[in-house]
Amino acid sequence: MRFPIRHSLALGVLCAISGCNYTFSGGGGLPSHVKTIYVAPIDNQTTQFALTEKVTAELLDAATGKLGAQLGAEESADAVITTTLTRYDDTAVNFASQEEVGATVFQRRIRLSARVEIIDNTRNEIIWSGASVTGIGEYTPETELETRGQELAIVDLVQKILDGAQSQW
Repeated sequence: MRFPIRHSLALGVLCAISGCNYTFSGGGGLPSHVKTIYVAPIDNQTTQFALTEKVTAELLDAATGKLGAQLGAEESADAVITTTLTRYDDTAVNFASQEEVGATVFQRRIRLSARVEIIDNTRNEIIWSGASVTGIGEYTPETELETRGQELAIVDLVQKILDGAQSQW
């Protein structure tokens, strides 16, 4: 069924006048009663111990900035994020073999995996969990350090944790 242009125009004007008060509501993100969150110390089972502090800092920023919660003490927080770093890989993904040298690596990929739970302390239930959440970061070894790939992998990992927490529709 086609609407004449004047009907479409009238509908557009009506929407503009009414402000098109259309909103989304649902269970995305943390439950409404979760106002404070505690980021538990990270259990790091990898050989990259410096990652613990970096992942913690990124999670703290995400909890307050993107999830909208205030940081709370372990005993009084409405929710707790527990994280265990389980795997760290740094592999060559783009390379060319070179006689006598072995290979020239053009691009490397960091894979950082974690087991994560977000626990609702008020209701004593798991809001979200991921058994193997993986963040990926790529870097060019000729111009960048491994730490650049780590930074990108950490940001990706935390974003996937947020996506999981916010997927509770």
